[in-house]
Amino acid sequence: MIRDSNEMITYTGAGISVAAGIDDYATKVKDVSITAAEMPRVKDWKDARPTLTHRVLTGMYEAGYLKHWIQQNHDSLPQKAGYPQSCLNEIHGSLHDPGNPVIPYEGSLRDDLYAWLHHWQERNDLCLALGTSMSGFNCDSVPEAAAQKFLQQPDAVNGMHKGLVIVNLQRTPYDEVSSLRIYAKVDTVMPLLAKALGIADTVRPMDHAHVFSPAESSVVEAGSDMFIVPFSSEAGEHQGSSASGGKADTAQTSNTVWDLRPGSWVKLTGGPYEGEFGQVVGKNAAGHWRLRFSNCEHPSFPGARMKPFSLWLGNWWVEEATRGKGICPGGKIPFVAATPAEAEAAAAAAGGGQPGSGKRGGAEEDPGRANCTGSSAAEEPADCAARPVNDLAKYEKMMEMGMPMGAIEQRMMKDGVAGGEIAAFSKSVSASAA
Repeated sequence: MIRDSNEMITYTGAGISVAAGIDDYATKVKDVSITAAEMPRVKDWKDARPTLTHRVLTGMYEAGYLKHWIQQNHDSLPQKAGYPQSCLNEIHGSLHDPGNPVIPYEGSLRDDLYAWLHHWQERNDLCLALGTSMSGFNCDSVPEAAAQKFLQQPDAVNGMHKGLVIVNLQRTPYDEVSSLRIYAKVDTVMPLLAKALGIADTVRPMDHAHVFSPAESSVVEAGSDMFIVPFSSEAGEHQGSSASGGKADTAQTSNTVWDLRPGSWVKLTGGPYEGEFGQVVGKNAAGHWRLRFSNCEHPSFPGARMKPFSLWLGNWWVEEATRGKGICPGGKIPFVAATPAEAEAAAAAAGGGQPGSGKRGGAEEDPGRANCTGSSAAEEPADCAARPVNDLAKYEKMMEMGMPMGAIEQRMMKDGVAGGEIAAFSKSVSASAA
C-alpha cells in the first residue's frame, strides 16, 4: 500500500508519545499506561525525546514515502527527530511556536493551518493514523475522508486511493471502514515497517540529537543569535524564492533580521496573541529561545489582561525561516523584530505601563527556569489582572475527550488555578486510572 501511494500522509495522536514519558490517559489497557506500569513521566514536555515511531516516520519522509504529517500533539518530538517543520501541521498548537501556542479545549484553530489540513485531506491517497483514538475533534475529518474515498471508489481494491490504515491499542470509530487495522503498540509496528520498506538502516538511532543548522549565509555574526530571514519586517510574510532549502537570499531588500539576543523585542504575526510584543529572555541548554510576554490582552475574555507568561521558539524554526519557509506554504513566520519604543508604545496604549527597559543583561526572577541562560530587564506588573479560575468540571471534560494530563495541567496553570488544586486534580486522575 505504501509503495503504491504517491501522496501518503500520517495523522498522529498522543499514543505515539507514550514511550517518551507522556501519558495519553485515554487507553483502556491499563498495563500499558505509564501510570499503571510505573514508568517515569517527564516533568517538562520540553525535555521529552523522540520515540521509535517519530524516528521511523522521519526516515519514511526522507525516503520519499511520507509527504505530510498532521500532528495532534504539542510536544515537538517530530522536529527533534529531524522531521522538517515546513511539512508538519501542528493543528492543535505547539510548545515551541510562539505564533501557534497550545490551543485550549475551547480555543480556535489557526485559519491557515485548518486550510492546509483540508488541502491534504483532499490531496492524500493514503492516511496512516497512529496512536490516536479519533474521538471527535475537527481534524478527525482527515482519516474519515480517507476511509470514505477508499470505499466510494468503483474498484476499491485497485483504486487510486488506498484508504485508511490504523495502528492503535484502543478501538476507534473508523475501525470497520479502515483498509487495514492493527491493534498494537506503534513502537512495535513502525520498526517492522521500516525493515519491510528497506529503510531501517537510515532511521536515526535513539541517541541521535537534532543539530542546529541555519541556512548558509544567514548568520549575521557567528555566535550572535542574529539571523537574516527572507520575510517582510512588518507582517512576516515571505518575500523571496529561497523556499527551495538552499542558501538564504540575502540580496533581497525586503529581508529582515531576527535578533534573538537576550533583551531583544519581537512582535507576533499570528495566533491568539497576534500583534503582542514579547522580549527574548535567553536560550536553554537545548538551544531553544524563551520569549516573555507581559500585559497581553486575554484572547477569551475581552477587556481582561493576562498574567505575564513565556512562550518558546524551537531552534528548527530558525532553520526553516532562514530558508524562506513559514508555518505553511506561503505562510508567515511566528514573529518579526520590534524595537523597545514600539513595545513601550503598545504597552502605554493598553494602559499597562512600561514593558521593560529594553536593556540587555538585566535580572529577572523566574522560578523553575534555572536552565535558561540569558535574562531580561522586563518586570512583571504587580497589578496585572489574574486570569479567571474555572470550574474543575471543564478539565474533567478534557480528560473524557482524551487530552493528555500534561496539557490539562498547563491549561489549568494558564487559567490561574492554584497549584494545590492542580496537584489534587492530577492525583485524583492518577488514582482513577490505576
